[in-house]
Amino acid sequence: MRNKIGVLIESDFYEPEIDYYSDCFKKVGLEVHFLSRLWGNAELTFKGHEERRLFKCKESFEHVNLKEYAAIIIPAGMVADRLRYTDDINKLPPACEFLKKCFADKQIIKGIICHGVWLMAPIAHLVRGRKMVVHNNLLGDAKLMGIDYVNEDVVVDRDLVSARTGGDHVQFAQRIIALIHCRDIFNALNDRIDFLESKLSSLEQKPRAVEKPVNKKSGGNRMARVLIIATNYGSWAEELQAPWDACKKAGFEVTLATPQGKKPLPFAISVDPDFVDPVQNVKTNPDWVCKRCKELLDGDEWANPKKFTEVDMKDFDAIAMTGGPGANLDMANCWELHKLIMDAYKSDKIIAALCYTVSTLVFCRDPENDYKSIIYGKKVTAHPRAWDFYGPGMAMTYELYDTTPDNKGTDVVTPGFPWPVEDLVRDAVGPNGACIARINANRESPQVYYDHPFITGTSVESSIAYGDLLVKVLKERGL
Repeated sequence: MRNKIGVLIESDFYEPEIDYYSDCFKKVGLEVHFLSRLWGNAELTFKGHEERRLFKCKESFEHVNLKEYAAIIIPAGMVADRLRYTDDINKLPPACEFLKKCFADKQIIKGIICHGVWLMAPIAHLVRGRKMVVHNNLLGDAKLMGIDYVNEDVVVDRDLVSARTGGDHVQFAQRIIALIHCRDIFNALNDRIDFLESKLSSLEQKPRAVEKPVNKKSGGNRMARVLIIATNYGSWAEELQAPWDACKKAGFEVTLATPQGKKPLPFAISVDPDFVDPVQNVKTNPDWVCKRCKELLDGDEWANPKKFTEVDMKDFDAIAMTGGPGANLDMANCWELHKLIMDAYKSDKIIAALCYTVSTLVFCRDPENDYKSIIYGKKVTAHPRAWDFYGPGMAMTYELYDTTPDNKGTDVVTPGFPWPVEDLVRDAVGPNGACIARINANRESPQVYYDHPFITGTSVESSIAYGDLLVKVLKERGL
């Protein structure tokens, strides 16, 4: 049985990627082996690219039995460039000779991420005509190598999986795991078919007609459980309504939570069909949206939310934050909400944020990764700076719709939005991540993005697309 994953390693590796591989494959019963050229040594110590962390490697790729391996991965960073060194310029680098053997075995999944494609340059014929994605800096290299470039973050071409950047390592690894499991199932079925054919032949019987399989309902054995989060200081009505209705329509189990455990009231202007955004100069609230939001506010569905302290992420498959300017005040740096997000993050559950709630991800820091934001190295959307309420005299009040004496929000006044999310996100994702802040996003062309485990959406125009993507991702995960 092929139950080993080989990851090539050298100095200037990308630490978060290597850390993830060390853990994720073990969780599904696969052995992880880090392989390098040891130059006759028992072990070598390599340094990481960003944190300069040390990593000891004790296995040489020159002495492995490839029939034991389900996948071989060329990681991000400068690993590929260092491994393509050769003592004799008339001979292929040993690492390339090793890869030739890997490509000759179709049972081995080959994974190449980010700058890993450098190691294929001396043996470019092996990837010529193959569908792949490479780092944006290497588009010219890909063209010269004859690669059929596909502009997606992760691309699968039979036994070859590629990813754009080191920040895509989670999707990349999960795709490899899925392929391995599919292959195991396929092989097991083939073994079973061979056995049955042999048995039938020995009995000299004709095979019985195979009954048409019954189509089971898609979406796994149970419906997804989604924790939807909203502010008590002023949501934007559609940014709560759209994902709420999408999840309910999909049949998901939905629980609503707010900081105070009170009904999440929207900005009054967000249920006004005549409201014109003063910055973009467009009407933001379709009449049917306003009517549906008021219907939900008048009914029981949003009437009794939980407090953050009354819910536990172990009971949910996803946490989905809904937007509104008030989220900056009572969600962005809320410890109780950060705990729910970190619990979801550490248990590989889906984390979704719309509009200004992406700030919550910016401020949610991982103590196991030098307190970097949990979106470090990721590709996420951000409310564009150009759309922010910011400028001379741009005082912003927080008048809510349908207030009551015990649920009146806040009378705070801020000088426009408290901070520009786009700027914060660009800093938080770091050099290997990306901030998507399209100023031309609209209802006809919304902007949402999935970079596991994060689903993010730009603003109100993308609310429907945000809810739809959340449903799609959860269903693809078998829920």
